[in-house]
Amino acid sequence: MLLTVPSINYENESAEEQIHNQQLQENRPQMRFQSFINHYGTVTPRTPTIKRIKNQLNKFYNALSCTFIINILLDRITIIRCLKKYNLRKYLFADIIAGITVAIMHIPQGMAYGILTTLPPIYGLYVSFFPVLLYMIFGTCPHLSVGTFAILSLMTAEAINEIPLESFNGINNQSYDVTLNLSDAMIINEKVGIATTLAFLVGLMQLILSFLRLGFVTVYITEPFISGFTTGAAIHVFSSQIPSIFGVQSPRNVPVIFKLPRFYVKLLSSIIKNINWISTAIGFTSIIILFIAKQLNDRYKSIMRIIIPSELILVIIGTLISHFTQLHNRHGVPVVGPIKRGLPSPSSPSFNHISHLIIHAATITMELLAYGISNMVSSFFQCYPNTGSLSRSAVQEGSGGKTLLVGGFSCLILGIVIIALTPLFQTLPMACLAAIIIVNLKGLLFQIKDFYFYYRISTMEYILWIVTFATTILFDVDIGLYVGLCTTFLINTIRTQKPRFSVLGQVGDTEIYKTIKVFPLAQQYTNIKILRFDESLYACNAPFFKRKFYELIDIQLRQEPLIGYKKQELNKNQDIKYKYVILDCSPLNFIDTVGVKLLIEIYNDLKKRGILLYLSECRSDVRRTLELMNFYEKTAPGTIYVTTHHAVTAMKAKLDNDLQILNTITQI
Repeated sequence: MLLTVPSINYENESAEEQIHNQQLQENRPQMRFQSFINHYGTVTPRTPTIKRIKNQLNKFYNALSCTFIINILLDRITIIRCLKKYNLRKYLFADIIAGITVAIMHIPQGMAYGILTTLPPIYGLYVSFFPVLLYMIFGTCPHLSVGTFAILSLMTAEAINEIPLESFNGINNQSYDVTLNLSDAMIINEKVGIATTLAFLVGLMQLILSFLRLGFVTVYITEPFISGFTTGAAIHVFSSQIPSIFGVQSPRNVPVIFKLPRFYVKLLSSIIKNINWISTAIGFTSIIILFIAKQLNDRYKSIMRIIIPSELILVIIGTLISHFTQLHNRHGVPVVGPIKRGLPSPSSPSFNHISHLIIHAATITMELLAYGISNMVSSFFQCYPNTGSLSRSAVQEGSGGKTLLVGGFSCLILGIVIIALTPLFQTLPMACLAAIIIVNLKGLLFQIKDFYFYYRISTMEYILWIVTFATTILFDVDIGLYVGLCTTFLINTIRTQKPRFSVLGQVGDTEIYKTIKVFPLAQQYTNIKILRFDESLYACNAPFFKRKFYELIDIQLRQEPLIGYKKQELNKNQDIKYKYVILDCSPLNFIDTVGVKLLIEIYNDLKKRGILLYLSECRSDVRRTLELMNFYEKTAPGTIYVTTHHAVTAMKAKLDNDLQILNTITQI
């Protein structure tokens, strides 16, 4: 005869009373999340989207006034606020010293990086003048020195050289003779038109990103990617200067595949046949002098207020020696050549070859409003794209620069040089400028040590670094950039698709639950499995979540073979090891519709197997999504607990209840 609980004798009333008390204890307010919110919290009603938009528009309309609009515009012109708060006694002397110091660096670097773009050196000086002046007006960082930069100059050169114009073959990219013919001048004008169009497109894209508030996209450009790319690009820049050191022409028409190895094969053949020993001596001597001077500057920078202007001194001495010894005429040493005097008059970019340049412009775009204005406006003054320089920014900060006016004082010096002194540098040996570029690459080249750093820290970041570096070296700068970006997105996707899925245990008598891999002494309970998914749950990682979830609770999910080789039933009649599964949802920042549907599916499937699923520590955004998806109606009310410990306590109480009932029935 089947016995039931109501038939228990009065002598067992005490046992029933104890069970009833435990059930009350189980349902106390602080355990279930809904009861917890009812007692201690509040639920903010969800405002419809249309109403929220109306509220924002009303708020903006009420604040809209002539003064409001003027303040918005004036906030974009940061120099006004700087002048309003400027302390002459505190800032003026330091800004003048910093401005002169940075201007001294701008002069040789501007000419060197101008030639690196395959343009005459005067255009590098233009980029050192106009963008600096504009950034002083609209910029925000007083320690940032904008202007020429080695890698950006190289990318500009790549963009220019990719334009399919046959007339480009008539000019030497490494030197500019005094006897420039008309066709050479036309080719230079075409190159300038391409470079200025590129600067305009870069500035336009930066302004669009600024107005759309899309600056956050730069967070996906990770540090390992930047390190690998800039190191590889620095090797390209270094390689491009070796012909100038040895006084030979740079190899042309090198295929993109294995570009650098093929470049060095051709270069070695050219050096063996046409090496200029005077240029070589000048180049290596310049490198040694600059390296020693920079070491002294780094060593004594805390003592000296002003750094040794080694680059400018080298340019002056090299120009004087070359002029009086006539190195170009007597020994064939390549020199800079004639440099036109004066600032350029405003002129519109050519806007030719936009279809070829739009991709290059997208790869160069990095910062927003101030950079966008400086690039876009400077393009009307024959400037190619500009950006911040690491070395000059460090010097500008180290020399005591306090405000944005440092750029203004720097432009005063550069303006005098461009207007009056540029013809004096026409006899400057190209080897001196090549030496300046090579020595300034030291910091970027030494980034190769990051390879070992990322190898020790993270396998994923190491792979990203090595892939970006290798593709940049073996192919080209732009290909390395594209491959590095794709690898970055791929790694980020893998990390979110396959995050950690941990089994938790209770640490001692505390309410703390940690992963048993790190804390092997953490206590696990019979018939209770505590899991934690260390990522938000959404469509991309939902398949991984489902597979790993069942794997951790020892349930095999396999499909039956199409051709049966023996009678078996999979996923049926398996030994159920757990009666309760608790999912710690504290790492979940959000959950999408696919994730909610998956949880409902798993809940119902486990219920059929005699297992109950409970959630704990769900954030408000996650709970709201669960409510909108009718999660509680499709599963069961009270499936969410405030903390994991509350959920474990409730499950233990249920197990004790079941055991006591079973013992009572057995006794009867």
